[in-house]
Amino acid sequence: MSENTKHKLDHKLKAVKSEDPIWHLHEYDVDLQSNHIYLFGMEMYQAGQGDDGGEEPGIEYTIANRFIRNMNLCMRVNPDRPILIHMKSNGGTWEEGMAIYDCIKSCPFPVTILNYTHARSMTSIILQAANKRVMMPHSSFMFHDGTIGMEGTVKTVISALEFGKITDQAMMEIYVDTLKLSGKFVKRSGKWIKRWLREQMDQKEDVYLTAKQAVELGFADEIFNYDWKKLTEYNEAQMRRG
Repeated sequence: MSENTKHKLDHKLKAVKSEDPIWHLHEYDVDLQSNHIYLFGMEMYQAGQGDDGGEEPGIEYTIANRFIRNMNLCMRVNPDRPILIHMKSNGGTWEEGMAIYDCIKSCPFPVTILNYTHARSMTSIILQAANKRVMMPHSSFMFHDGTIGMEGTVKTVISALEFGKITDQAMMEIYVDTLKLSGKFVKRSGKWIKRWLREQMDQKEDVYLTAKQAVELGFADEIFNYDWKKLTEYNEAQMRRG
């Protein structure tokens, strides 16, 4: 089992999983019968744009709050069962994204993330928290330097810049640790991998990869072959990844 088994649950929760599961799915983004969670952006409609909506929302506090509740529900209602996360988001804020990342890493049971559309920016980091990272065939992966938006006094700006350096270092460490475990750079040193990542981000504002390239480099484990059962089957290396 994953090293995360050391994080013991404090209690088990009983729930009547047959009570309108379709309503729970659409209302709360969780299916307790299958142990699936949907990490999607909340639908937000922009004024004057009709019912088609505006831009795709990224990870923010509402999504993070709901996701953390859903993870804890799945762990307690279905103990010892893997969790499958369907992820579709274009990124989001560092703080809320890392709350999701830490929640997944702390799960004592194996977790799969199935990525739709794109894993980019913050969601490219969240993807690395799972035991198994699976890309949809036509999804993509993107990494880049984090962005900072700020206003206020000079001291506020300086503090934000200093914290930005810390978050950039944390991001880099996650990517380096990931690429040392699988992919074409497994025999390279962490220093070499960090230098390679830095060169890519210096050359391009946004570094895009196809699903195949993401797997080859080690940012993901496989491309989904439509075998749903195998999504929650893990090899020894994946079980240790938690």
